[in-house]
Amino acid sequence: MLDKLREGAQGKVAKIILGLIILSFALAGVGSYLNGPARTAPATVNGNDISAPALENAYRNERARMESQMGEAFNQLAANPDYMKQFRRGVLDRLIDQALIDDKARSLGLRVSDEQIKQAIVEMPEFAEDGKFSNDRYLQLIRRAGMTPEMFRDSLRQDMVRQQLMGALLGSEFALKGEAEQLDKLYNQTRDLRLVRLAASAYMGEVEVSDAEVDQFYKANSGRFMNDEKVKVDYLLLDAANLGKNIKVTEQDAQDYYDQHQDLFQRAERRRVAHILIPFGKDEKAAQQKADELLAKVKGGEDFATLAKANSSDTFSAKKGGELDWFEKGVMDPAFEQAAFALAKTGDLSAVVKSPFGFHIIKLLAVEPAKTKMFADVMSETISRLQADKAKELFFAEQQKMADSSFENPDSLDLTAEAMGLKVISSDYFSQADAQAPLNDPKVLAAAFSEQLRDENTNSDVIELSDGKALVLHIMGRQPKAAKPLAEIKDQVIAAIKHEKASEVARGKAQGLLDKLHAGEDIQADLTALGLKVESHKGVSRFAQEMDQNLLAQAFRMPHPKDGKPSVELVAEANGDRVVVALDKVNVTKEPSQMVSLLQGQLGQGKAQADYKSLIDELRKAAKIEYFTDVEATVE
Repeated sequence: MLDKLREGAQGKVAKIILGLIILSFALAGVGSYLNGPARTAPATVNGNDISAPALENAYRNERARMESQMGEAFNQLAANPDYMKQFRRGVLDRLIDQALIDDKARSLGLRVSDEQIKQAIVEMPEFAEDGKFSNDRYLQLIRRAGMTPEMFRDSLRQDMVRQQLMGALLGSEFALKGEAEQLDKLYNQTRDLRLVRLAASAYMGEVEVSDAEVDQFYKANSGRFMNDEKVKVDYLLLDAANLGKNIKVTEQDAQDYYDQHQDLFQRAERRRVAHILIPFGKDEKAAQQKADELLAKVKGGEDFATLAKANSSDTFSAKKGGELDWFEKGVMDPAFEQAAFALAKTGDLSAVVKSPFGFHIIKLLAVEPAKTKMFADVMSETISRLQADKAKELFFAEQQKMADSSFENPDSLDLTAEAMGLKVISSDYFSQADAQAPLNDPKVLAAAFSEQLRDENTNSDVIELSDGKALVLHIMGRQPKAAKPLAEIKDQVIAAIKHEKASEVARGKAQGLLDKLHAGEDIQADLTALGLKVESHKGVSRFAQEMDQNLLAQAFRMPHPKDGKPSVELVAEANGDRVVVALDKVNVTKEPSQMVSLLQGQLGQGKAQADYKSLIDELRKAAKIEYFTDVEATVE
């Protein structure tokens, strides 16, 4: 049998089969070599990867910063996928810019020594305890940040090298005082204007609209008459207030809590004092001298209350001889409080005490030592505290239960509702603009209009609301953004066409007035015939809020009057009104304002930013940068 096997292995058929097997393995190897590993970097700069973890970390840090800075406004922006796509690209571009800066710094031979890094770490206030560098705190904080000392050192070295380059580039820019003064004069320049306003609304009755115009306008401007995207959802609402209703706390529970937490029921030492307040006025030395004289009179035996009534600027307490209400530490100005609590016994006087309000003379009237509040006085408060604490504990436990159940059963909320004894609430269709509570929370809206949740048909994460509530939702339907039917908005279309036509009528009449002004003709008769009046505005600033911004911008672009003749132009306001503007005078301040130094600094910063942009532009032109959008899009 073995001989037959050997003979078969030497046959032509066996050799052909063996050759095919070898060829298939060879092709598989070549294919693996050609295809290579799957790309994980969202971009490369001169062949060096910007790693996906680096992008994800930078993206999350920037998102957290924006959420902290903008609050709910950013959450509303984050609900827009197009905005977040641009946001991610902006973060990636900044990482690319940093990589280009690092390459440039290396090419210039910029270095930071180990001693410089060590000194920088020692001087960081984050690592100080009692004003001195603490190595234990340093290690604790960097480990909490997920870094080793070597990683932190390398990161700091990279930052300091960048700062060397950026400091040399940006720190050398400056603006001359004359530049700032010139800009200051432009900022503070005002203009004297005369206006003739032709309101579009005045000519609405002179225009007609045909059905053909309505159809044409609707087709060309359907984007102006859109229904908002709408969704409907099912959701489960967990409310801490409802959980607290079923929590029972007995008087014994409250007593036990009171006994175990005596520190919570301590009333701090209180003091009652009287004072005489002498304000600084225009002469602080004179005020202190007066306070010293009054203190001498009190020490000489004169009545404190009488002096307070006659001299204290705290009129409310002066009526009562300077007497103030009881107060604990942490209530009064620190200097006043320190002096008041330093007095040993009733009747003692302080020295003259300086506070932001003036100079004080303080007399101790009474002291009430710290003491523990009686249980009877705090029983109801303690019961409420315990109920709230237990409700909070139960709320978090139920919230976690809801999160686990909705994740394990992602297709609907029915099983989660059954497990938790809650009722599934179904909404009607709503848009982001007209959502009702609790669905109008920005975090809820972001989930309700999430393409990912809709496409995957899964439950959302549990969303914690600000008022002790949490919910989980499931998207049940969507109505995409679409143009409203013409029949529904025909009146709006007709009104829009009429307004445009009326605005054009106003433009034609205004142009006629302007032509006459350019020809040097008097237009008073025309104004009377049109029922128009001239508005005069003196000293209009470029930042005036009461004037249409289109008109204001154009008024400050108009050339200066020449030979005693005003500059005249026709301006369209944002509401379609047409205004003939006559610029009579340009008023320039002779003396610079207090803004000059600020403007000088801002001009220098602007030049530095322009230098930075120019550097980045040049580095980008010389670099080979590749974006891999499929990888970039995975960062969420």
